[in-house]
Amino acid sequence: MAQEQKDFQITIIGGGIAGIVLAISLLRRNIPCIIYEKAHAFSDIGAGLGISPNAQDAMAACDPSVHEAFKNVANGNTWESKKSFLFEFLDGMDGATTDSPLFHIENRTGLQGCHRGAFVNELIKLLPSNLVQFNKQLQTVEENRSGGIRLTFQDGTIEEADAIVGCDGIKSKVREILVGADHPSSKCSYTHKYAYRGMIPMPQAVEVLGEERALNATMWLGKDKHLLSYPVAHGTILNVVAYCSSSDDWPSESQLVLPTTKEDLLRDFEGFRPSVLRILDNTDKLDRWAIFDLGENPIPTFATGRVCIIGDAAHASSPHHGAGAGLYIEDAAVLTSILAHDTIQGGADIEAAFSAFDRSRRERAQWVVQKSRRAGQLFERQTEIDSDFDKIYKELEETLPTIWDYDIEEAIKIASIELDEA
Repeated sequence: MAQEQKDFQITIIGGGIAGIVLAISLLRRNIPCIIYEKAHAFSDIGAGLGISPNAQDAMAACDPSVHEAFKNVANGNTWESKKSFLFEFLDGMDGATTDSPLFHIENRTGLQGCHRGAFVNELIKLLPSNLVQFNKQLQTVEENRSGGIRLTFQDGTIEEADAIVGCDGIKSKVREILVGADHPSSKCSYTHKYAYRGMIPMPQAVEVLGEERALNATMWLGKDKHLLSYPVAHGTILNVVAYCSSSDDWPSESQLVLPTTKEDLLRDFEGFRPSVLRILDNTDKLDRWAIFDLGENPIPTFATGRVCIIGDAAHASSPHHGAGAGLYIEDAAVLTSILAHDTIQGGADIEAAFSAFDRSRRERAQWVVQKSRRAGQLFERQTEIDSDFDKIYKELEETLPTIWDYDIEEAIKIASIELDEA
């Protein structure tokens, strides 16, 4: 039997993957919603996206159609013998004593990758066309006399809302409103790491790297830098991400992605083995991405009243564990399940639902943010472990199952208990 439609509407700020998946999940549970997106259209730009096992479990919990949309565009390692591998790890420095992998990490799905834009294009097929309003840059949020929310946008329009969920990413306006503009967690902080991102057509990648390395996910570890590559676009393109640490501040306050040159990239990776430099020399369509997160100043709450945040707005993470997408899809699954609860009828009920979401999600999400920071340091020999690869392997083997083996159905039950105890 279909669930009776709720008599409240959830207003979603932000039309990235988090906002789209949240909307699809709400609609499946017969909860009305609307998305306000500041851009003029859904963005199909972006880089490769790695999806972990827990993310796929959460997709299915949101709506099986979300999982199907991902499977339509995803691919993993090409060799059957490496299908379960996340990455094979190699010493990337010139003068390394072996060309063989130092170790590999595997899980029940292996690395599943896709192009972000391709996934977005699949997801928007699942949304009614009238669900999204574009060119809507949020400016203010105020409580109205009835206890609802009044939203003012940059274009001068005003909208009323029963409740809002901020899915507006790293530069979240909803986060700033929730904690206050002067709060340390209102803005993400620079981790002093950045990434060159680019792609290589697979035939060219095979010629440069050989089949084994080009067709399967690989990570090269180095001092203050590391590089990873994996196939995307159904194995037709090799996605390349080259990370660097820097003591300098990021040069732009407004732009997290800046154009760059191959010369800058090769200069940054001086001292790496020739095979790595050949990869970099063949990488096209380069950009340089700043790595910002909320690790330095974790947000004190994901919800206040009828305002809630999820995804990067709540717990922006560095990408070193490939766990950010999994977290915001988990968020969507848990939040929509709470809102679908029979006791949630609007008003104060929504506040209780948002509070239960915060209590059930914040500890895990912020733990992943810290562990992801730590992983970036491990990969670049910046910890007390330095280049002891056995210890690096052991630490990863201890940490990653906590991310991957998250039981989303159990998490939903726990959140329901949190709601009952509110």
